[in-house]
Amino acid sequence: MKPVEVVVVYDVACAACSRIARELPDLVRVPVLVRSCRDPQLAGAHPTLPPAVRTCATPALGTVRPDGSVRWWPGLTGALGVLPVVRLRGLPEAVALLWTAFRARR
Repeated sequence: MKPVEVVVVYDVACAACSRIARELPDLVRVPVLVRSCRDPQLAGAHPTLPPAVRTCATPALGTVRPDGSVRWWPGLTGALGVLPVVRLRGLPEAVALLWTAFRARR
């Protein structure tokens, strides 16, 4: 089932995460909602968000299904979640963005 929206939860203190949050909307065919892990309303808005994301221990991408449910992809696994909605012309940029995030993690 293809996502109808993507939710990015990240820590603004993380340069690689901030870059993904800033550039991802241009690379996918669905709307992107960007949220800070420090947002006090985050848990209420997304109750299924993993605890590690709510405590800013890891970023996450959420793929919103047509029925409104969200599947969370913590860390770099988010690349798998958004793959079905990446614009074909944006694929090289998406790969470069993922590679940058992978290198920053090391």
